[in-house]
Amino acid sequence: MPVTEEDTVDLGYRLDPIRTLLRRSAAADRRAASALVDVLGPRIHGLAVHVTGSSATGGRLTVSVLRGCLRDAADLAASALPGEAAVLDRARRAAVATRPRGDVRSLVAPDAAEDRTRDRREMDVMRALLELPPAQRALVESAAQGRFEITGPDRREAAGVLAHMLDELVPLGGTGSSELRALAALDALALAEESERRRLRDLIDDSETAGIHRRAIEAAASLTLLTAVRPSHDLHRAVLEGFGAAPRPAPDSDSGPGPGPGPEAAYRGSYATPVLGTDSQRRAVGPPAVAGAVHSTSATADPSATPGGDVPEADPSPAPAPAFAFRAADEVRSSRRGRRREKARAKQTVAGHRPWISRTVAALALVTALVLGGLLIDARREQSLTETFASTWTQYSLEPDARLVSGRSDNGDWSAVITADGLAVRAEGVSGYEGEVLQLWGTTDGVQEDLGVLEISEDGLIRFSSPGTADSLVVTREMAPQNMSGTPSTRIVASLSPQLPTPDSTG
Repeated sequence: MPVTEEDTVDLGYRLDPIRTLLRRSAAADRRAASALVDVLGPRIHGLAVHVTGSSATGGRLTVSVLRGCLRDAADLAASALPGEAAVLDRARRAAVATRPRGDVRSLVAPDAAEDRTRDRREMDVMRALLELPPAQRALVESAAQGRFEITGPDRREAAGVLAHMLDELVPLGGTGSSELRALAALDALALAEESERRRLRDLIDDSETAGIHRRAIEAAASLTLLTAVRPSHDLHRAVLEGFGAAPRPAPDSDSGPGPGPGPEAAYRGSYATPVLGTDSQRRAVGPPAVAGAVHSTSATADPSATPGGDVPEADPSPAPAPAFAFRAADEVRSSRRGRRREKARAKQTVAGHRPWISRTVAALALVTALVLGGLLIDARREQSLTETFASTWTQYSLEPDARLVSGRSDNGDWSAVITADGLAVRAEGVSGYEGEVLQLWGTTDGVQEDLGVLEISEDGLIRFSSPGTADSLVVTREMAPQNMSGTPSTRIVASLSPQLPTPDSTG
């Protein structure tokens, strides 16, 4: 199959390695299909989980979308969209069609390290989101997760905000009207109604207006960088079951020699950096330099060009081409210090010296000292926090306008004291939630304000004080590290209100 070198390795904005995977998957290349699952599986799965609110539903949707993309790989590779945008656009429309439910999560709050993509483009998307006002940022975050329930005259203005955000990610270009850009943004995010889709088709009348719509879909695909989540189970078995089982047709004897070299080397791409380590890439970049090797720029000899038609005897087991993958160890070995260390280790091994015993003892001593020091520091810090909080609680309780507020919760015993100068909250027997935090919100005259994240000690204690005040308090479960959208979630853990019965003197 002809290879397009600029589609092989992602070294710039206009290069498209996903299109190469789609082309090779269409040719029943199982390794290309497996690489496609590695590259786009987490982004499709994360988008499905954010939209559906269920990991199980998101997993089934991911498998369905990937199997459909492998079935239609030739059509997706031949479309006007880049390969990545074509697949993610299909995934977004399939996810939004399931009627989104669940909680909307903030896209700019950093998630756990293993759940983020590390893609260099992710920072551009986060920067564009952080430049928006809070209300517009919340609108974009909701739309990116399939929620857009605005109707009436405000719908067009909100769609304009989405179009502006997509234009920041991928310049839409062209001279299209604001209505065209707004409708293109809604359709790119799979949020357009039927009447809006018909109107969009009427406005797209040439290649320039069609390009605006296409680039809006590319920008919508880049938003999935912030929702990427690794699936909890391997997708390869479910997606690739039965793929490539049909044998390829044998080459016609009259059409000349069959295909010479075998399939490309194993792909080394991931969803973080879609770089494919293929033989084509190595031919374009060149093998790494080897000390003492003879440099040659001559091309590989063609057996058909040998005089007399004699083909030289080939090595029955040729050495494989070097893999195009960089590791930290490669950098160490290439340095002078690394080579000196390797020589020293070799000399010690020959001499029979065993330095591992002394090094092990030293390492154990160092670990013990660090552990004991950490325990001592934690104990002193815990004692200091306890004394400081007790002093603050006593000070607030003695204020003339102090209100001792009781808490209602199925997770621990909660109480608080609220004054005009500040407030303090304490709780006992609280259990944490995996991947989530407890966030405190204060309500004053019907307006909710974020007061911060509550820290839970190992024995389930919470001690929190703030110079702010409020009429009532509520504690909610939020995705780690915290909710930055300004609107609390509906998952309430504790409610602290003066209307509840006052706690006794024991707290």
